[in-house]
Formats: sequence, structure tokens, C-alpha cells
Amino acid sequence: MASQEAPRNRKERRARAKQGQDPADIPLARPKQQAPKGKTLLDLAEERQLLQRSNNESPPSFTTTRINPDGSITGEVSQTIDPSATPYLDVFLYTTSLILLHFTLTLLVHHQYAAERPTVLSIFLSSTVFSPAPWLILLLVALLHPQASNPYMQTMFAGMAVFAGSWLVQASNDDPYLAVMKKAPALGTLWVWGIVESRWDVAVACLMITGGWGWSKGYAFW
Repeated sequence: MASQEAPRNRKERRARAKQGQDPADIPLARPKQQAPKGKTLLDLAEERQLLQRSNNESPPSFTTTRINPDGSITGEVSQTIDPSATPYLDVFLYTTSLILLHFTLTLLVHHQYAAERPTVLSIFLSSTVFSPAPWLILLLVALLHPQASNPYMQTMFAGMAVFAGSWLVQASNDDPYLAVMKKAPALGTLWVWGIVESRWDVAVACLMITGGWGWSKGYAFW
């Protein structure tokens, strides 16, 4: 079968694709086994030691790398990341999540124990706008969260989780309804925060300690 003329533009290629092309008409060629004549990108990177990393390297940065027409490589450092910088985004996300958790727990205890169920808007305003809780949460997260990986901070978060969790279990079982309504949102928020900031094995241990203590006291968890 005679080979057809190769398409010269995009329009002809689309028309050829719609008509269908016999696989036998596709020209076949064996790839060249010759080594590249010039320097490869890997060789150029090795010459400039771009693939080598030392133990005393500088903080990570954003680098723009360009390949010049002559084959040389140039790099420009656009921004250096300071690992000691405060993670403002993490602080914002943690603070927002804990404030919403505090509001949710306040809403739950009011619907469970209040004689007259207030509206969601009134609970939201009393637990966020007209309450010091959001500002305290923001202050604590901004001070403690950036140091959460420190072993001393891990110990503090574990102790806070055990203390707040045990107090919450005791208060919900022994205290009157009004005391539960006042204590449960704050203790529940501290408990969840301590668990989240701890390593997974420490968090599991804290939950087991709280559960074992409550079980030894004969408290119910539901």
C-alpha cells in the first residue's frame, strides 16, 4: 500500500484522524543507540553540584532555574524560608477550629440541660462575641502551638488532656446541671486541643488513662 502524504497542518491532521489511518501507513524507525554528543542536564547539574546536599545547608528556598541557549544553567533564589517563623496560618486554623468547637459544645449543653432552649444566634453571640473565650484561645494557641513539637510542650499537652478529660467526666457525672453548662465547653475544648497537639501514641495513652480513671470511678461515658 502506497504511503500517504503526511499532513501539513492541524486541519489536515484532524481530517486524517477522523478518516482513520491504517497502522501500516505509520512510518516505523528504530531509535538511535548513540550516546548524546553534548552534555546532558544530569552532567551539567553534577558539575554545578546541584544534586549534592550537605548537612550544613542553608534553609530551604524557592529557586528559579533557567537553561540558557548555550547549555549553561542559572539559578536565582527568590525567597528564603525561615523555619523559626511563626506559622500564622496554622495558628489561624487552630484558633478558628477551637472557637467553633467551643461554640458547638456550648450549644449542646444548653440544648441538653437548659430549662428553656435559647436560639442558636444567642448562644453564638454569648460564646464568641460577648465572651473572652475566643481571645483566650487565640492567645494560648499563638503562644503554645509553635512550640508543640518540643518534648516539654508534649508533656504539658498530655497532662492538660488527662486533666481536662478527667475533670469533664467527673463534672458531667457528679456536678449539677448549671455547673456542667459552665464547665463542659471549656474543659471539652482543652481536652480536644491537648489530644490533637500530642503525638498519636501519647494521645492514645491519654485517652486510655482518662477512660480507665472514669471506669474505676464507676462513671458513665454516655
